[in-house]
Amino acid sequence: MMKSRNSLTVIQLNDSHAYFDLHQEMFWQGGQAVYRPAGGYARIATIVKQSRDANQGRMLFCDCGDTLHGTYPVQKTQGEALIPILNSLGLDAMTAHWEFAYGPETFKQRAAQLNYPMLAINVYDQATKERFFPPYSVKEIGGLRIGLVGIASNIVDKTMPPSFSAGVQFTLGREELPSIINVLRTQEKVDLVVLISHLGFPQDMKLLLEVQGIDVCLSGHTHHRLYKPVIQGKTLIIQSGCHGSFLGCLDLEIEGGRVAVYRH
Repeated sequence: MMKSRNSLTVIQLNDSHAYFDLHQEMFWQGGQAVYRPAGGYARIATIVKQSRDANQGRMLFCDCGDTLHGTYPVQKTQGEALIPILNSLGLDAMTAHWEFAYGPETFKQRAAQLNYPMLAINVYDQATKERFFPPYSVKEIGGLRIGLVGIASNIVDKTMPPSFSAGVQFTLGREELPSIINVLRTQEKVDLVVLISHLGFPQDMKLLLEVQGIDVCLSGHTHHRLYKPVIQGKTLIIQSGCHGSFLGCLDLEIEGGRVAVYRH
């Protein structure tokens, strides 16, 4: 008996740094740097809507963080200026890094204003030892159960001003990840596991060499423009530039709980 296939399109936004509008972006053409207008949340919204319509709603849209910080309007309002825009985009989940710049408690307030979950398996309240954000969420899209796992940047309490991590501690997530994957596979019965990471491309590559069971890694932090997925073991890894000038798009065919076909 043939197994049925389900299709899913995954859209990635990473490191947009609150670039609200069209801006000059550098591109390489024939070995020369050229500049042309790119980005802006209006364009992002248009592309996402077109993709959602074309795929009849079988679309997952995730943000890898460095979103609520960067330009003057968003810093002046401690992230609040961007909340209505983000809530209108139809995002499914997010993780974080510079979002902690306003202090963990203010960031938690902003996360509560979002209409999608902030995820991090590796951020803990120092007093209670409880996780600061949920570690994962599960989405049902087009007959698929998808497990979404977030890993926030692990350097916030190590290289950044102390106010960024007041009362909070960060791990790499390496020790926590296998048990979360096991919960998603055995208890949540997911068909696909997607990691939303802000560790950076080199750390993601090392992590996925050591931990199996992730189908797709949406990588952030290092602003890599990956024009094709990198494969580590059985994991597809993409990262999509920065400043909202790029969106990553993975078209997947899922069969028997694995990626049978992909197009980037």
